[in-house]
Amino acid sequence: MGLFSSENSFLGIDIGGSSLKLVELKKDSNGKIALSTYGFTENIGEINYDRKSDIKYLAKLINKIQQRAGTSTINAVASLPTFSVFSSIISLSGVNRKNIVDNINEKAKKVIPLPLEEMVLDWKIIETKQIANNKNDVKVFLTGSPKKLVKKYISIFKEANINLLSLETETFSLVRSLVGNDKSNMMILEIGANSTDISIVKNGIPVLNRSIDICGTTITKAIAEKLNISFKRAEQFKCDLGVESLSDEEHSLPKVVKEAVRPIVHEVEYMMDLFQNNYNEQLEKIILSGGGSFLINFSDYLSHSLNIKVIIGDPWSRVVYPEDLKPVLLEVGPKLSVAIGLAMRGLE
Repeated sequence: MGLFSSENSFLGIDIGGSSLKLVELKKDSNGKIALSTYGFTENIGEINYDRKSDIKYLAKLINKIQQRAGTSTINAVASLPTFSVFSSIISLSGVNRKNIVDNINEKAKKVIPLPLEEMVLDWKIIETKQIANNKNDVKVFLTGSPKKLVKKYISIFKEANINLLSLETETFSLVRSLVGNDKSNMMILEIGANSTDISIVKNGIPVLNRSIDICGTTITKAIAEKLNISFKRAEQFKCDLGVESLSDEEHSLPKVVKEAVRPIVHEVEYMMDLFQNNYNEQLEKIILSGGGSFLINFSDYLSHSLNIKVIIGDPWSRVVYPEDLKPVLLEVGPKLSVAIGLAMRGLE
């Protein structure tokens, strides 16, 4: 059952590699963003988007979560996985409003590795400098999504009888829910079940993005193999027992976990160096998100190793919700960050 009844609310639906999350947000009587309801399910199994049966399965799963959560709207914004979307910042010189679309398409042909007829392009102007009458130098954040993938997502929501308003990259949703109006230089480190997405955000725009296949499942499998225990027990150990139980050193992790997260730490270091070399600026902080952010001591370990502030993101920081739900919402928040950001887009 929903927490608030609403006529003008929006669903944010995040279909992950192994889970499905749904959040419904609305504007309250004071004009603030408020939680209406939420729901999620994990371990949905491997999905093949080319199979009609899997499309129907996902549609039924969404409807099941809707029913269980008591949603009050069919208007939704959904996410496309970061690794499937090409993104780049492009610079255009001496353009005007009349020909900017043509200029963007022409530039896109040079930076997108696939034919444009196979892609759905989206773009956002992030900087404009006037150089002459009706002429501007413009910086544009460009994204390109494969049409085949977009069509498959559309078919899921059509099957579920949901009004899909738009699709956007997970990165934008994370910026919306975790960054807000903060213009400082930061990194969002989203550690999911099947991939880790690293995004560097400058002035509220993701300027560098990278996805790797080292993820929460990788860490769990490494623990299970090293300690000769089941995957389920390793997952329980990772999340509940706490890594400090195997180490007396402050800011430390047990060896098995250190080895598992080392590729992630190396990628973070690489991205920090790349940003500094490209922009001659430093990052101020790293925001952790995704289920992997629950790894005990990881934020302290990362902060100590890289000498940078590391925090676990709070996607509820600009959302009104009942105070008695705070402990539960803070616990599930990192998993729902993308879905929250998607629902926020509907309210913008």
